[in-house]
Parts: sequence; structure tokens; C-alpha cells
Amino acid sequence: MCELELEDKLQLLKEGLAELATEIGDTQINPKSLNLLCLDFDVPVNVRDSWILEFRKLSDIEYEKYSSKEIISTFRNKMQERFDPAKYFSDLIVFSFIRVISKNLVKELYPLSCLLEIEFSLTADLN
Repeated sequence: MCELELEDKLQLLKEGLAELATEIGDTQINPKSLNLLCLDFDVPVNVRDSWILEFRKLSDIEYEKYSSKEIISTFRNKMQERFDPAKYFSDLIVFSFIRVISKNLVKELYPLSCLLEIEFSLTADLN
């Protein structure tokens, strides 16, 4: 019997997790796992943890005073402070991070993520 290389094992695990996530309804508009999202975009664990703290700090902004573009831009700027590639994230990717963090870790952001979801849904077919 042939022993799989570590790289092959990791690839199979990643693809298997993606298949399971899809099976439970994971989408960009409704992500189920922050860790899988980080894996998709090569976000290190220490950056993920810093984002959770930063998102918690941003949860008290008066978001009704800003457009969805301004809100997304604010979050993207905070994300790229710790992870430069975040400056290339689309609005939808930034929204995905806001959504999954708000649903699982920073409940105070959930109303904001719902508002952003409505605005995204009005401008694009996200299903």
C-alpha cells in the first residue's frame, strides 16, 4: 500500500471539508465556518484572532449613518492592517467574513450583517 504525502493528505482534507460545508449550505452570502473561510484565503490563525478582536471593536459603530460601501471599506481597512492581501478582497468576501464572525463570535454585529445582506441582495444575485 502506498503512503500519501502530507501535502496530498492536507489537500484531501481541505476538499473534503469544503464538500461537507457545501452540503450543509455554506455559501459566500451565508458562510458556515470562519476557519474554512480563512483556509480558502490563506489567512493565518493569529490574523483570524486579531480580526475577531477588531470586529468586536467595530461592532459599536453607528452603522445606520454609513452606506454599505463605507462599512465594507472600514472593515477591509481593518483587515488589511494585519493581512495585506485583504486589500484585494471583493466586497462580497469582506461581507462573508463579517457575516460568519457575526453569526458565531461577535453577536453584536449580526444586525449589521443582516442589513448588509439585504443591500447585497438588492444589487446582485448571490445565491
